[in-house]
Amino acid sequence: MRLIFFLCLGCILFACSESPQTKESFKPKQHAPKIEKQQLVQTSAPKSSRYTVATFSQPEGWGYYICENGKQIINQKSIPGVPGNQGFSSSEEALKVAELVRTKIENGTFPPTISEEELQKLGISWSN
Repeated sequence: MRLIFFLCLGCILFACSESPQTKESFKPKQHAPKIEKQQLVQTSAPKSSRYTVATFSQPEGWGYYICENGKQIINQKSIPGVPGNQGFSSSEEALKVAELVRTKIENGTFPPTISEEELQKLGISWSN
């Protein structure tokens, strides 16, 4: 009986002695969307920027993603700042917002939220 108790106690102590995982371990892995080449529009980032932007076509409309040093940090499939899952009506509209988001990130704003007013200033259209 004592042997079983000490074995259980040892297992519990061993399990609790593992070092805790860092917050980095809990981040979900994000992968760039699987997109055929003709549906992807890559922009040229300023040479001093470590961020790249690309737009992509999907059934809901256009979206964009932003990568930092080649690692995807944002995958935006819908128009940010408006309710619903509506995509952008064109690659150009998605690109305008993606460039604004990239600028916000470069200036230290994260998450780089977008307001309806900013969308209106960029000429982005959406339906309610």
